[in-house]
Amino acid sequence: MEISRNSKRREMEDKIFNLPSDVLNCILDHLPVRDAARTSILSREWRYIWANHPNLVLEPKNMFGDLANFTSRDFIDIVDGILFQHIGPILTFKVNLPDLPDVDFTQVPYVDRWILYLSRNGLRKLTLDNSSYFLYVLPSHIFLCQGLTHLVLSKCIFKPPCGTTRSFHSLKNLSLNLVVINPKVSASIFSASRLEYLNLTECIGIDHLNFDGCVESLLHLVLKKNNEVKLSCFMNCKSITRAYLAKKGESFDPNERIDFTCLFEHWSQISKLTLNGQQLKFLAADSVTSALPVEVNNLRDLRLFGINFTDLDQISCILCLLHSSPRLNNLVILVKVPWTADKDPALQYLQEHIRISEHINSLQTLKIKYFEGSRSQMLFVKLILACCPSLERITFVHNRVEAWNLSNILKELLLFPRVSKAQIVF
Repeated sequence: MEISRNSKRREMEDKIFNLPSDVLNCILDHLPVRDAARTSILSREWRYIWANHPNLVLEPKNMFGDLANFTSRDFIDIVDGILFQHIGPILTFKVNLPDLPDVDFTQVPYVDRWILYLSRNGLRKLTLDNSSYFLYVLPSHIFLCQGLTHLVLSKCIFKPPCGTTRSFHSLKNLSLNLVVINPKVSASIFSASRLEYLNLTECIGIDHLNFDGCVESLLHLVLKKNNEVKLSCFMNCKSITRAYLAKKGESFDPNERIDFTCLFEHWSQISKLTLNGQQLKFLAADSVTSALPVEVNNLRDLRLFGINFTDLDQISCILCLLHSSPRLNNLVILVKVPWTADKDPALQYLQEHIRISEHINSLQTLKIKYFEGSRSQMLFVKLILACCPSLERITFVHNRVEAWNLSNILKELLLFPRVSKAQIVF
């Protein structure tokens, strides 16, 4: 009986081991790094599968679980061991530099050494997530990783490469968060003709970089809280289908006057657009009418956050976008809290607009988060119910609304006239 059980177990192990290598790698990808490494002790056949695994995701929580007795020396030793015992190419490398008091990763050569090793092993995707307090100065040999297709960096500093000017010409995905570009770095380091996804979040020194090389390929653009990045630099990227634009602060650059008309004339293929309240006002350019002179024919999803329902410019701009987007299906609004009830210039505008507004034929779903039932919010919903015959569902995620008030809000909503059979969900 024991022999039979052992033979069945070996047979099962053989079936798993004989799976194609890409299936085995997929299995290891879905395991925490500790468990993936432990597969090397399953059998003689499994000993080298982990050592050949081309995708390494090294994060302290997945490696140690409980971080109470964890030191940076433990982390460094394990990463060193994994890298220098590895066999074959490393295509994907993701590492999180932990914020630990016993070491400053920006002042020691460990990460530099890892990047140099990776540059010689066919690296395609690099994610360096710096959780420490200090910015990490990237070594110049990061420019030796010429095969990179995905580069994700946070809290880093780019310094000029040694020798000749280099660029990441194979990049398809570039994400920079809290990254500083040294002014001496070549303006063309990211001018990749294959770049499809670009995310710049709170970066410094980006203004002198040149993204002209990606005008034909760029599909997805994310610009968050970058004071120096001008939207006009991307107006020639006419293949963009998704954009996330969040302006920082309330000041507008008088030298850059991009409004919605200009935006949609250049980005005619855009299907999903996310804006914060400040970016919405910037693009409105103080001249919003009932509809734009250009139809936004491909826009399907509009997501707006940090919206103040007492701000007349923002509310009028939202309605203008609804009337100008004949195929818009989904609208999500995240309300800025707290709202001020004393000054509400949008009230009269909404009251007048309900009486004269034309149908908005395509809108199917509306979701309002942090809904509080202010008069402006209620009138906006009333307008949507009265003007959207295709509306199927309105979802409210309420914030700090008392039960008795919630009941009154719901009763009032149910009394609003509507041109659809929309479901109201709290």
